[in-house]
Amino acid sequence: MSLSEPQRRAVAPPPRAPRTIGRRASLARRRKLRRERARRRLDVLIGLVVGVAGVLIAPGVAMAALVAVVVLVVVGGSFAAGRRRRHRARKRH
Repeated sequence: MSLSEPQRRAVAPPPRAPRTIGRRASLARRRKLRRERARRRLDVLIGLVVGVAGVLIAPGVAMAALVAVVVLVVVGGSFAAGRRRRHRARKRH
């Protein structure tokens, strides 16, 4: 500071532009969730169709039950894999 120079005031920095990166990430996250929901619905629909077809086509109830159990295991595995994938994605962020 000098007596011959005027004192400078601290000036606040100019306001920043709104964060578009956060919005993009939010949109991407919502899009991903929508795809996952659609995938789950498709899994359930396929399971129902195969189960109904098995009951109608199978010569006995035992065979239909076996097919239904296999379908339930496959659909359950798909759900578990999706949950594991989401859980790991949450840990990363």
